[in-house]
Amino acid sequence: MPTTISNNKFILHLNEKGYYELEIKDRVEVRIEDVKMIKAAQKEVSGQKLPILVSGGLFSTTNIETLKYISKNENMPYSKASAFIVSSMPQRIFGNFYLKFYKPERPTRFFNSKEEAQEWIIQFI
Repeated sequence: MPTTISNNKFILHLNEKGYYELEIKDRVEVRIEDVKMIKAAQKEVSGQKLPILVSGGLFSTTNIETLKYISKNENMPYSKASAFIVSSMPQRIFGNFYLKFYKPERPTRFFNSKEEAQEWIIQFI
């Protein structure tokens, strides 16, 4: 069973502390098809429902349909809680929009640093 899966848009790694780390690559748009690949990667590296720490790449984005999709637990069955590290003001704005209008069904927060995100995410292990 691999502990890391990578493609042209993301790298998913099972952290030794017991959560998924998802690195979105620079200058990509994450769409629903990509989320389905992330879900398949989570199943392959662990298959367990664990917290996920997501770092957004520089100039990476998503769209409204994808935000609505990921807000539902049924579409993210291996994610117990989501911590997002944002790298730009547009990502922060999208994050606030996501929290306010789509109200994710699992604990979700946005952070400016990996350290803050890790501190928060470990409570869900």
